[in-house]
Amino acid sequence: MSEEKTQTSSKEVAKSDTEPASTEQTPKIKSDKPHKKHRVLQAFAIVFGALFLLVVLIAGWLGFVPGLSNLMGARTPKDLGVRWTEADFESYKAKTATTFYDFATAPDNPEKPGKKTVFADPKTVQDLGLTQEEITAAINNLGWSWLPAENVQVRLSEGTVEVSGNLKLDHVEEFVSFIGGVGYSDGDVSKAAEYGRKLVQGGAFYAKGNTNVTNNQLSFDLQKIQIGRLSVPIDTASNVIYTGGSNGINNAQYLDVQSATVGDGALNFTGTYPTTIYVKK
Repeated sequence: MSEEKTQTSSKEVAKSDTEPASTEQTPKIKSDKPHKKHRVLQAFAIVFGALFLLVVLIAGWLGFVPGLSNLMGARTPKDLGVRWTEADFESYKAKTATTFYDFATAPDNPEKPGKKTVFADPKTVQDLGLTQEEITAAINNLGWSWLPAENVQVRLSEGTVEVSGNLKLDHVEEFVSFIGGVGYSDGDVSKAAEYGRKLVQGGAFYAKGNTNVTNNQLSFDLQKIQIGRLSVPIDTASNVIYTGGSNGINNAQYLDVQSATVGDGALNFTGTYPTTIYVKK
């Protein structure tokens, strides 16, 4: 009997060495729900951030985010390999006998009361040849504030014209009005210009097509046009360019294009054009 009590006592002692006293409180287990909620929000933020970054990268690649687009090259015009110098501009002026003046000094137009003179002193020529370098130099040296492009290159091959540069849309409404419209209302042009200035101002553009003019009739077949890296629908762009080009030819005072054809690196012109031009600076 005493031996049995001794064994029981030994067990109790052993048990007391390995188990906490009954008076100690068991630690409370915290709920895992807040951690789960935090992880869900974190995952959502990561996914949303990744999608936002993807959109920004795509927009930058297409040329719609100025700073990022510059880094990605989407605002760098396509290099057509046309190199020009000031000598090419002087050659253009010598060949065409054209003089450019600031529109602020323009006299009153005797044929249009209340308006200033833009074109004057017409000259008729036969087979006047201008190189792609001379044409490119003239476009870049005009300083015409209404011109919707800058950093322009013009490359000419047999019947084909390629043009690249950067869009400058500050005065695109005035330009469209000046050439006689592009087939859309003034309201539509203003809306398009507003969106254009927000999205693609300064963006690179590239266009390629076959063209010639006979008796003031423009023949034009657009092959490709891009803004940034986004291809523009050919049909829509063709209608705008054709309408604007035709209106520009027919509305320009003293301009009569009997023939304008594109050769290898040169434009050949027969007809009449103004040699005095007042340019809006």
